[in-house]
Amino acid sequence: MNEAGRIDGFDRTLGRIGAASADGYGIIVRRRKGPGDGWFSASELDDSGRVQALLLSRISGMAGPPEDHIRAEWLLESLARAIADLGGSFIVASGQLPDLSPGNVLLAAEGGLVRATAVTSDRGFDGGDRPDRDGLAELADRFRPGFAGLLEPTVNWLDLQGLRPAKTLWHAAADRLAQSLVWSGKAFDRPDLALELTRLTVGPESPDPRLAIPVERAEDDWGEEYHLRSTCCLAYRTGGGELCQSCPLVKDRS
Repeated sequence: MNEAGRIDGFDRTLGRIGAASADGYGIIVRRRKGPGDGWFSASELDDSGRVQALLLSRISGMAGPPEDHIRAEWLLESLARAIADLGGSFIVASGQLPDLSPGNVLLAAEGGLVRATAVTSDRGFDGGDRPDRDGLAELADRFRPGFAGLLEPTVNWLDLQGLRPAKTLWHAAADRLAQSLVWSGKAFDRPDLALELTRLTVGPESPDPRLAIPVERAEDDWGEEYHLRSTCCLAYRTGGGELCQSCPLVKDRS
């Protein structure tokens, strides 16, 4: 696979992702010329923490603003989910990966939580519509550092503020990526490819130990698969909140 370049069929892949979003999978990815109209550059989530602090101040729960450490968890998880949707949906849909450098990625937030991503160019990597295992491994090796690089300033800043330990945040980010790939696998009817990509990117043998988690799945009462998390999102600590079925705190989960 060559270095990053223009991806043929980039807009066609965006169209496939848009159709999946319309079907209710919550994968929101766009292509835009630049920031504005509620979009900001991922490069603004830098070590200063200025934007992170602004986003945290806007997060509110169902029964009032949650405690600061819960806001920190939710902010990081929303960011991780959005980036995972961007990279993961492209790989699963078409064997492509957009350029995940901060200057190429735009984010949109609502209520302090990141809800959507966009890219400013059609640059990236193309592993072919149905990459073999070696091709998928190479895409994972490019996806992983792009994902981590976009998260790192926020993880470090939250940790330095004493809001949430970096180790916990990294594992939560990996959980979010794994869950995102469950949805992408279903959205594009490639569950096996999505599961293999999950294992290669954040599985127990991940080259980035910060992101190495168990990759285990279960089925709900309707036969739908979900990722069994290694961390808790803390929703149960808010008014009206309860443990999610995927939470590691649930006894005898399966």
